[in-house]
Amino acid sequence: MKHWRVPLIGALAVALAGSVTPAFAATTPAQVTTGFSGSAYGSYIFNTDKTLTSGPTASSSLSCTGATGKTSSNTAAALTVAAVGNVGAATTSVKTLLTTTGKRIESKSTINGTNLLGGLVTAGAIVSESSADKNTAGVFSGANKTTIADLKILGVAVGANPGANTVLDLSVPLVGSVGKVTLNGQEKRLVNGVYRVATTALRVEVLKAGLPGLKVGTDIRLGVSIADLTPSQIGYLAGSGFSTRANLASGLLNSGPTAVAYVRCGGGSTSANVAGVNIPGLVTTGAASTKTIGVLTPQPKVTVTNSLAGLNVLNGLIQADAIKAETSATRAAGASTATLTDTSTFTNLRIVGLPAINASVPPNTVVQVAGLGQVTLHKVSKSSTGIVVTMIDVVLSQPIGALPTGSKIQIGYSYTAIVQ
Repeated sequence: MKHWRVPLIGALAVALAGSVTPAFAATTPAQVTTGFSGSAYGSYIFNTDKTLTSGPTASSSLSCTGATGKTSSNTAAALTVAAVGNVGAATTSVKTLLTTTGKRIESKSTINGTNLLGGLVTAGAIVSESSADKNTAGVFSGANKTTIADLKILGVAVGANPGANTVLDLSVPLVGSVGKVTLNGQEKRLVNGVYRVATTALRVEVLKAGLPGLKVGTDIRLGVSIADLTPSQIGYLAGSGFSTRANLASGLLNSGPTAVAYVRCGGGSTSANVAGVNIPGLVTTGAASTKTIGVLTPQPKVTVTNSLAGLNVLNGLIQADAIKAETSATRAAGASTATLTDTSTFTNLRIVGLPAINASVPPNTVVQVAGLGQVTLHKVSKSSTGIVVTMIDVVLSQPIGALPTGSKIQIGYSYTAIVQ
């Protein structure tokens, strides 16, 4: 008996020891698989027939990525929209993070005050925040937050932290109800594997006639933030376009991209437009717009077109009647590289003191412009997957306005790519 008992006890000890170690290692936050897509903007004002469209302003966006540590940010100056009112300067950001429990995307929009509809709606700082999380168990969660300082509707003070989806009647004296105001508009949903958290801090909808200069169907949205977690996948389409952007010599943003639009990684179209652009003391333009369109079948293809009219740099130093920055990328089935095209054009381009410069200037032409700095015209760069065109790229040789020496101004930008 004793001879048999020792091996049995030894075997039992081995079995017990083996059961302490799990068969599979637990998932860590870094191993959580998800895709990220998020956006934020300051204001978007339009009506149903699109005779009025402003924004989205200060638009930030991240998409087609499963990586943490990614960021996007933007700023826009205060604006005035006829018959609508004034909207303060806007700052937005989107970022992806690795947390102690999983992965997260955060989106934020801040506006420095507003005065709408002749004072019917006024507010100080407006902040909208949205975040979406996925933990190691694969569970989604999210948070919405709105803060509106000194908010008054029809002269009546409203608390800084309104409840979710608070709806107030917009009833004008001697006119009656003309619409509604929605505060802290919130959305959380999981559809087809995509978990979305979205917040609109303040929305005004004109539903009846009675406000001078405004059509029924006018929609005013301030402080919008969106955070999406998508199924993990490799993006196919990438790209963006804008009309103007100014960076300080330090690399910090001075004037964010205007009329900016981003490609949808899964295909579709996007657009943005502004009535005009003004980088104080340096650049003005007329109407500007960006359009993107992408498809995945029968083969991936994406096109980004930025158009602007009436360019004027430094009171006529550089002028153009129109500029179009347009690129596209296509990838054939089984190919590892993309076919890239550039159909960008100048219309009546001229530079004071450089009569040889005209609309047919060759790509990557570099000139020195007195009183401004180094100017690269129709700047083109390519890789195996994408193409970037900047129609006018300026590096200042002297301070101009709020921009110090070395600051960079970009005008007319289009980027397209087909990525793995």
